[in-house]
Amino acid sequence: MNNKQRLVASLAANKLADLLISAKTTLPALLITLGAPVWMISWLVPIRESGALLPQSVIGILLRSMSARHTIWRAGIVVQMAACLVIVAAALMFKNSTAGWLILAALVVLSLGRSACSLTVKDIEANIAAKGERGHLLGKASTASGVLTLMVAVPLVFFEQSMGLTIIVALVATATAALLLTLLILLPVTTYVDTAGVSGDTDNQTRFWQFDSVIYRFVLVRGLFVHSALVAPYFMLESQSGADELLPLYLAAQAAAAMLSSLIWGRLSDYSARRTLQLSGVIAVAACMGLLWFNSESIWVSGLLFFVLSVAHTGVRTGRKTYSLDVREGQSRTELVAFSNTAIGFILLAFGALYAVLPAMISFSVVYIMTAVLIVAIGLTVMLPKEK
Repeated sequence: MNNKQRLVASLAANKLADLLISAKTTLPALLITLGAPVWMISWLVPIRESGALLPQSVIGILLRSMSARHTIWRAGIVVQMAACLVIVAAALMFKNSTAGWLILAALVVLSLGRSACSLTVKDIEANIAAKGERGHLLGKASTASGVLTLMVAVPLVFFEQSMGLTIIVALVATATAALLLTLLILLPVTTYVDTAGVSGDTDNQTRFWQFDSVIYRFVLVRGLFVHSALVAPYFMLESQSGADELLPLYLAAQAAAAMLSSLIWGRLSDYSARRTLQLSGVIAVAACMGLLWFNSESIWVSGLLFFVLSVAHTGVRTGRKTYSLDVREGQSRTELVAFSNTAIGFILLAFGALYAVLPAMISFSVVYIMTAVLIVAIGLTVMLPKEK
């Protein structure tokens, strides 16, 4: 197995773990089943995403004196595995708000581990794959992970009557195993980044906070596109069906979306990551409008709408990852990713706090507001210059 094959296989296993312990599907269903307060559910996505993003500016600075990026990536995977095991233990031993607090705390730790991985894997990907083929490799990994997740989720769809806490916990345990596989596959691969002249250069350290306007425009647009993830738990919360009924269908929908659309999004991102963001944003808006307009009791209609949203979110993720990979090189790329990710972390926390209190203050669904923000995000993509 060559390094490109190892990268695709490892990314696929990692994405499988992400899908199985998703803050948009599995964790909301777990908290609902355990009887945790509803406000905790609205914090899952912000904690999951912001926790993985906020520390990256600090990590980016520390990496100036650490050229061996693979060692940090490996440590991050181990931390995520430990956090998954804590979630399993909390679900088996506690209920209600106690279980909710422990799971949220473990999610914070998991997100910190993912933060180190998210930043350093960009260097590994860039070292193995050249510009113009990175989006395709990401697409192949997402497709493979979608196939693997479908193999887990589809049987659960047809036996949803037997769904309960044990099955949901088993999904988290399977995610832990997938993380271990992620680590083992990429273990032989090493990546070193030239940090000469960076770690001791105060001018470079100053420029870390003084990017050109393109970077700030990218942060703004990406900050609004986070609603493609933030809106996901509301598809389950606003459904008339139970969480245990919806979870296997949502997992299958999310996996099918990754399997069917990732290669297309990858190819489109290699052509234009900006166009990818625009098109995926339109699809996300269509999914949200469907949720608002079709007040159906059918779990299949709910599953179809979540599939459309998942297709859109796959496009958003692929587009913004490819854009950040291609717009800068080397340590400059590392620090660009770190700065933008930390900024998005703060944005996610702000939106998370807003949407935790907003439902009690308005008489309509917050999905209307999220849809409007996505429309604004699509319009603002015209500010982004071509990255190719």
